Amino acid sequence: MKHGALALMIGLLALAPAGANAMSLIDFTGYSYESGSFPPSNPGDLLNLVAIVDGLTQPLVWDPTAYEYTMHLSDLVSQGAQQPDPSTIVVSYSGGNFDLYEDSSYNAVLGINPPNATVPGSFMDGTHYLGGQLNSFTIFYNTQFNSGAFEADVTFANGAHFNDLGPQTTGYTFGGVFRFDIPQGYDLQWDGQILLDPVAVEPTTWGQVKMTFQR
Repeated sequence: MKHGALALMIGLLALAPAGANAMSLIDFTGYSYESGSFPPSNPGDLLNLVAIVDGLTQPLVWDPTAYEYTMHLSDLVSQGAQQPDPSTIVVSYSGGNFDLYEDSSYNAVLGINPPNATVPGSFMDGTHYLGGQLNSFTIFYNTQFNSGAFEADVTFANGAHFNDLGPQTTGYTFGGVFRFDIPQGYDLQWDGQILLDPVAVEPTTWGQVKMTFQR
């Protein structure tokens, strides 16, 4: 039922730049697991994400022939799910740390039923490339289509390449969409970017999109 079109529209809403000068800094694909599982996401549940970084854009240095780039999101605390309609849940999270690593061993392995022997450990080794904090982290999820979008604000604070960013350490948004190839024990597959100066996703936007594809 227009499943692909819905996901595409959500993705465009989540990642559309606010202006012609918007910049994609980091591209990634990853998998999340939440204590208590997702959905529904209960208050106090902890969300973790591990990801392979598919691309870094200047001023960051990107050398995939010599290094594997991995990402870990941690300390995201669920505030509980809200359900604005029977097929939609919206979950906000407090806290949240972002950490990106550069490692020459190419050893990142998902395994099953995380946390396990390789997750998150094999996504957190090597050089701490870039780190920061997440704010206003929100998931928009449609249970009918098993699809959705996510967004957060990012403030970079540390890491070996922190100084490469120059004065622009705030004003970034972490956003993207969910995919559907999920290993055992994980809850969601994530496909996203960190962008400078994107348009934020609002709960009302989700409703407008859903109405468009139910006509």
